[in-house]
This record gives sequence, C-alpha cells and structure tokens, in this order.
Amino acid sequence: MTEVRKKGAVQVDAASYLQINLIPILALIIMRFSTERTLSYAWRNRALRFMMVLLAVIMALNMAAWIINGQQFIGARTLLWICNIGYFALLEFMAYLWFLYVRDILSNGIGQRGIRVLPPAIPLLVLLAILLTSPWTGAIFHFDENNYYVRGSLFLMHTAVTMFYVVCASVWALVRCGKETQEDRRNEFRWLACFAILPVFGGVLQVLFYGLELLLPFTVASLLMVYINVQQKQVTRDALTGLNNRRRLDEYLQELEEQNWGTDSCHLMLIDVNRFKKINDTYGHVTGDQVLKLIADQIKKVFGDSCSFLARYGGDEFVIILKGQSDKEVATDIQMLREGISRMNWGDGNPWKISVSVGCARYGEVPMHSVNELVKLADSRMYEEKNKKIIS
Repeated sequence: MTEVRKKGAVQVDAASYLQINLIPILALIIMRFSTERTLSYAWRNRALRFMMVLLAVIMALNMAAWIINGQQFIGARTLLWICNIGYFALLEFMAYLWFLYVRDILSNGIGQRGIRVLPPAIPLLVLLAILLTSPWTGAIFHFDENNYYVRGSLFLMHTAVTMFYVVCASVWALVRCGKETQEDRRNEFRWLACFAILPVFGGVLQVLFYGLELLLPFTVASLLMVYINVQQKQVTRDALTGLNNRRRLDEYLQELEEQNWGTDSCHLMLIDVNRFKKINDTYGHVTGDQVLKLIADQIKKVFGDSCSFLARYGGDEFVIILKGQSDKEVATDIQMLREGISRMNWGDGNPWKISVSVGCARYGEVPMHSVNELVKLADSRMYEEKNKKIIS
C-alpha cells in the first residue's frame, strides 16, 4: 500500500512504480477477456473473472494513491481518502471472494449460496466498519499535515484479516487434497493450496520493509497460476458432462501403461446408453444432452469418492477406470449405478426408463500386452450385453 516516504522507507519513484504495475494490470486484462471466450458462465467462473477485474481496479487505485501521496493541490486530500479507502475495502472483499471461490470448488458448487456465506463475512464487515471511520479515527491509516500517508494503530488488523481469508482457503484445500482419491481433483486442490504462498510472502515483506510494494504483483502471479490451471482443465474436460474428455482418457491410459498399471488391481468399464438414438430422434438433442448429464451425475455419485478416473468416451459412451477394488466390489458399484440410472427423472416424465449396458474387464485376467486389448475386451463385453437386451 502507499506509504509515507520517510527515513527507513524503501524509496521507489513514481515512474518505476508505474512500470512495475503496468505489466500485471495488462496481464489481468488479457486474462479477463480470454476467460470470456473459454470459460462457462458458472458462478465460480464468473467469480474468477470478477476477481481479475477487481485486482486491476485495486492496483489502479493503489497507483493513483501513490502518485497523489504528498501532493498539495486542491482536492488532493479528498482523493487520497477515496483511493486509499477504496483500495483497502476492495482488497478485503477480494480476499473474502477468493475464500468463497475455493469453498465452492471444494464443496462441489454450493460454497457461495445461502446464509452459510454470512459467518465467514464477519471479519470483513467489522474491518469495513473500522475502515469507514478512519477519516475521523485514523485507526487504519491517516494523513499528516503534508498529505503523506501514515499507518494507523490498527493497520495490522487489515493485513491479518486479508491473510486470514487467503490462508484459511489454502489450508482447507490442502486438507481436502490429502483426503481426495481422484488424481485430477488432488491436482486442482494443490493449485488452490499454493495460491497463498506468494501473496503471504509479498505481504510480509511489504509490512517489514516500509514502502516496498509486493503484495499486489505477487497476488497477480498467484491468480495467473490459477488461470493457467483452469485453462488446462478446459482442454481436458468434456464441456457437456464435466467428466474427463477423450484426450485426457488417452493420456491417462498411456500413463497407466508406462507405469505397468501399478500394484493395485485395475478395472476398466465401458458404459453405453441403451436406445439413446431413439431419445434424440423422438425428443430432440436438448433432451438427449440432459440424459447424458444426468447419467454423468450418477457416475460421479457412485464412483466419485473412490480411486477412479471418469471420462466421456464419445457420444453416449463413458469410461470408468477403478483401482484397488475387488471384482465383487466393482460388481456392487455397477449394480448401484444401474439402479440409480433407472430411477432418473428426465424429459418431464417420458415413458421409458433409461438403462445402460456395461462391459467390465480387469487388467491381467487374461494375457494382454497393451491397453488397447483391455479396452477391446471391455468393449466386446459391453456389446454382448447390449445385444442380449435388444434380442430380449
């Protein structure tokens, strides 16, 4: 934040400060417009876009406050109050929004809804109340007779609340990472847990070295890492179902083959929706897409908490790769999936129940030399079951 330039302060001239912050602001603008084309309109994606805009505004306010700091023209003091209060308020709100963003991901899309968002907002609301009284109390900051910014007695409270939201989100993500069984989710949680490292480091240095500005540029760097991770997920994620796509499936199968399939048992299941073409022909592709989403949800519900890899194989086919399960456990899971799908409500009460054909093969149950042979075995068993249902 802007600091009074006195003895012991780190000296940075205005031109250098503008150069340091110009590239991060431009990066935020580029990221913002890029996500408009590549990310869906889900709450967490809208929140991520908004944080990019918010951080750019915060940096702009900080630069303006730095430039005006110590100036004596008419209205300078008023502008200083506006810029600095705006900076503090928006920075606190962004930290809180980041906390909700992480919670939304960790809780599978329910972190930002309802009254549950109010208790975590209490530190933010208390600090905002103190901040808005600073023109009279000088609690967070004030200005001396020469219009130079001076930290108030409660300045560290601002830093503590900001770091509270960021660190709590990272610790929560780290704890969930240790409990998560799916590698893709673990990787996502690791990225979220690492977000706090740079802002905390920059914030500590900024507090210790009076006048050094590192918090915001370091926060931009962390947000850039999150952006890169989100973009990578878009490349390997099926847009309709949210499962892994065919490209990521091929990569995962190659990884398994290179690792000689590991020491745990490994089952591969191919799932095909029965009479799916009739659904599309009778009710249209919009209803067909709805059915695929519902089936993907059932797959996540049954296999999402196990050590599994879930993917859309293409069209109305899905792939599940399960590790560390016995044949009996896998058979139980398949039965649970069938029952869940049969109970689905789709297309406003249409006349027939949805069903699936499942082909399952365990690596090593028959001699095989490649992953393609395992897929072919599961595929042949799936079509055997499908043909029996057609005949019956």
